[in-house]
Formats: sequence, structure tokens, C-alpha cells
Amino acid sequence: MAGIMQMDVLSPDAYVLQTDEVSYIEVQTTDGGLGIYPGHATMVAALAQAPLKYRDGSNNTHYVFVDGGFLEIKENKATILSTAAEAADAIDAARAKAALERAQAKIDNPPADVDMAEVIGALKRAQGRLKTLELAGKAH
Repeated sequence: MAGIMQMDVLSPDAYVLQTDEVSYIEVQTTDGGLGIYPGHATMVAALAQAPLKYRDGSNNTHYVFVDGGFLEIKENKATILSTAAEAADAIDAARAKAALERAQAKIDNPPADVDMAEVIGALKRAQGRLKTLELAGKAH
């Protein structure tokens, strides 16, 4: 079918998403935003911690949080490899808010033995998960 491509989203412990009917993908790379339509040229890009947006074959919009990683486009297929990824429907808003509050508390009042890079990573993950929920219209 013209105007359709495949997309797989994988993390080390899960096949997060596999679909054969994607009409558009929007990702945040480390160099900025990127929109991908079927027939896109072959490429590889590093991904930022951010929501991924895609439209299915019926033009319905869906969101997945991607915790960095890589995107490969090849032969009308997008493959996203990420350290962690979650579809908006699988994100627990209360848990994401609690993670955000814990990370922010450690930044505001750092314990002596804190690994600040780890705390900032946790903060960015929580913010990205909450942003994914917001974009999907599921924010509380």
C-alpha cells in the first residue's frame, strides 16, 4: 500500500511496538526534530529522550516515550532501538510524577553521595514520560 511503512520500537527487555501501518513518524534527534514519511531515504540518527509521535494507516496519532537510542530508516522500515521505551497507554502518570518529584528533591537538596548525572537522567526521563502523556491527552 502506498503511503505506509513499517515501524519497530525495541528496548533491551521488550519489543515495545511493531506495526506495519505507519504513515508518519516524528522524532527528536540529538540534532533536532525529524519528520519521516514512507519512502524516506536510508539514514541513522541518534535519538534524544523525548516523545515519539506516529500516525497509523488510519491517520490516528499515537505517542511513545523513547529514552534516547538510535533510529534507522531502511527500505521503508523505521527501527528504533532505545534503552527504554513506553507507549503512552502503558505510562503510569502517578509513578512518573513521583519520579519527577524524587529527582527534583535530590537536585534541590543533594545528598552527599548523589550521582548528579544519574539524577538528571531520571529527571529527564520523568519529564519525557509526562510530556508523552500530555501530548496523548492522558495527563492528569
